[in-house]
Amino acid sequence: MTDEVLQGGRMSPGVVRRGGTVRRPMGPGSPTVHAFLRHLESAGFAGAPRVLGIEGDVEVLSFVPGEVPADPEWEPGKGNPLTAAMRSEAALVAAAKLLRDLHAAAAGFDPAPVDRRVPPQLLLPGEVMSHGDLGPWNTVYRDGLPVAFIDWDACAPADPLRAVAAAAWGFVPLGPEQRLVETGFDPLPNIADRLRLFIDGYGGLDRTRVLSALAQHLLGGAADVRNWQLGPTDSAVALEFIARELRWLGANSDRFERALR
Repeated sequence: MTDEVLQGGRMSPGVVRRGGTVRRPMGPGSPTVHAFLRHLESAGFAGAPRVLGIEGDVEVLSFVPGEVPADPEWEPGKGNPLTAAMRSEAALVAAAKLLRDLHAAAAGFDPAPVDRRVPPQLLLPGEVMSHGDLGPWNTVYRDGLPVAFIDWDACAPADPLRAVAAAAWGFVPLGPEQRLVETGFDPLPNIADRLRLFIDGYGGLDRTRVLSALAQHLLGGAADVRNWQLGPTDSAVALEFIARELRWLGANSDRFERALR
């Protein structure tokens, strides 16, 4: 059986499809990912691959059929090209509801007993295990609607609102007009209204805290830069990108606040 190289995720090279399975190199977080995916399966969450086994240093997962909008030339700050159906309000709300279902299914999962990463992931009060890198690039679509999330290597405990805010950057998407053009929007949408749709699609959140959560997501990325083992120049580039995102968020805060009232 011929292996098909898959291009969906951004974090895990060397992923191939073989028949109805996906084979991925094992990593330090694999025990946590496997335990979490098994927990989600037992909770009845259908929006994630199933763990089928391990073969040497390769994990075997079920293949989730559908379309993953992958851009091999993507880089930070660039829009992720989507079809018209994937850009629709229906798809946006469906992504938020799928994330809500994920968090509901994650209830009761504690990574501490199985996590071998350094530092280990600890579940704090009010947190829930989440995906960690959500956006269209890690989402399987069918008929233009999201049905599953893939590439779970970054799964970690998160405040639910922070996790929703992080996902909003990719799904709304948030960012300058050029990013929306690159995503495929023409004419450009009202992203403040789309942000409100995404937040309300998830449901049960305090909308007055959303702007702070969006900023905290970016600030968390700035804190992570020191762990990326980059040189001085690349670290500066990463921090400058985050600073531009923060300035853009600040410049648009008023209209977001109006939409979230």
